Amino acid sequence: MTSFEIGEILRLEPSYQSHEIERILTRQLLDQYDFILQNMPKWGKEFLEAYMIKFEVMNLQRIIRYLYSKAEVNLRDVINLRAQEMLGRTSFIAKLLQSEDLGVFLEKIKLTEYKKVIEISEILYSKVGDIWPLEFALNVHYLNLMLEKAQKLPRNQRSGAISFVHQELITSVLLVILKADFVNVDVKDALELISLPKDIPFRRQIVSLADERSLNIDLEILKSLNQAKLTEGIERYEKDKMFLHIEIALRARELEFIRKVYYSDFGLLSILCYLKQYEAQIQDLNKLLYLKEYKFPVEKTRELIVSLI
Repeated sequence: MTSFEIGEILRLEPSYQSHEIERILTRQLLDQYDFILQNMPKWGKEFLEAYMIKFEVMNLQRIIRYLYSKAEVNLRDVINLRAQEMLGRTSFIAKLLQSEDLGVFLEKIKLTEYKKVIEISEILYSKVGDIWPLEFALNVHYLNLMLEKAQKLPRNQRSGAISFVHQELITSVLLVILKADFVNVDVKDALELISLPKDIPFRRQIVSLADERSLNIDLEILKSLNQAKLTEGIERYEKDKMFLHIEIALRARELEFIRKVYYSDFGLLSILCYLKQYEAQIQDLNKLLYLKEYKFPVEKTRELIVSLI
C-alpha cells in the first residue's frame, strides 16, 4: 500500500477498522476525480458531474449494508462526506444518516429522486430477503443519468462515453439476472428498472438470459460468449457453488475491456478508464483487508481479487 497515501496513515496509526480504511481509500479517488473535474473543458463537465452521482450511490449502498447487517458502527464513519460536499448534497445525506433501521431509511429515500428505483426494487427485496436488488436499483439510477448526459457530448466523444457506460450496465444487469435465477425468483420486477439500449453489446444474449429461469442455462449462454475470464469464473463457481466467483468474473470482464480501450482513445474515454481502474484498485485493496480481517484462507484469496483474475 506504499503507493497510496494510506500507507503512511497506517504506519502512524495502525488501528483503523476496515470501514474507516475504505473511506480513506475512496477519499483519494475523489481527490483524483476533483482534479479532473476542475480541469475538464466545459463540454465534458456535465457528463462527469453525472458520473459523480456514482459516489453518492456508493455512500447510499454503504448505509444500506450496515443498516441491513445491524452493525454497530457510526454511519457517519462509513460514508465519504467529501463526495456529498462536491455534489452540494450534505443535507441530503445528513437526513438519511439519522435512520434508525433499514425500513426507516427506505421510507426516507422514497421521498427523494430515488423514489422510483427504490419502489421497484423493494418488491424483489421483499421476496429474496437480501439487499442486492436495492443496490442494483441505485446503480441503475446513475447509469441512466450518465447515458442521458452522454447523448449531449460532442460526436467525437459520444460513442466512447456511451460504450463505457454500456460495459458497467452489462455487469449490473447480468448480476441481477443471475442472482435472481440463483435464488429462484422472477427477475421481471427488477428489470422493470431499465430498458436495454438497442446498441448495447450482447443485447441478444442478455434478453435470452432474462427469459430463462435456470441458472445452469444462463451460465451456458455466458460461456458461449467465449470470454476467457468469464468462463474461468463460471468454472470456479461450478466447483464450489460460491456465487461470488461469477460476480468477480463479470467485473474482471469489464475491467479487461477498460484496459484494452485505455490507450485507444485520448479523450473522455481514457479519463473514464483511468478512474475505473483506480476504483478497481481501491475495491481490491479493501477486499483484501476484509479477507485478512476475517482470516480467509490465503491460498483462495487470489481468486477473489478482480485485478488478479
